[in-house]
Amino acid sequence: MSEPIQYCRYYNGEEECPASIQESGNEYLWSYEKFRVKDDDRRDENNLNTREYTRCGLKDFNVDDGVPITLKALLFNRHHHWTGGYDMESDREGFKQWYLEFYLGSE
Repeated sequence: MSEPIQYCRYYNGEEECPASIQESGNEYLWSYEKFRVKDDDRRDENNLNTREYTRCGLKDFNVDDGVPITLKALLFNRHHHWTGGYDMESDREGFKQWYLEFYLGSE
């Protein structure tokens, strides 16, 4: 198994979120990545988030971007929790747009 931290864009093993990430408003992404790195169950491809992500038709979404499906599934779960709840089609499309434009588009 590869080192899970290598897939993180925000979390780099720090105990506390760096001020630069806090100032950019991305502390929540740092905490999601940290949570995934620290929790073996979050990296299991059969976990609840990944099953939900697959059930929502996202299994083949952007598969060649180098981001593990378990990390995308966690991000989808949190995105759906905070901004979704309308209907699955709009939640799925909203996540795709956010993921491509914001998560992958920012560093």
